[in-house]
Amino acid sequence: MSENAQSSNGALYFIVGALVVAVIGFGIWYFAGQPASNGGGGDADLSVSVSEDGMTVNTPDE
Repeated sequence: MSENAQSSNGALYFIVGALVVAVIGFGIWYFAGQPASNGGGGDADLSVSVSEDGMTVNTPDE
């Protein structure tokens, strides 16, 4: 009976470990993979324009 309980615990530990890894992986994907929603509508923080007159770099006014 102790052998059966021991193998059962091993399977339980494997399932719990797999769930922990899945939750951590999903958290990393969700928070790092999503664009930041700062209410700016996805506007760029930096704008670079190159024309015949030269190069212009615009930053947002704060």
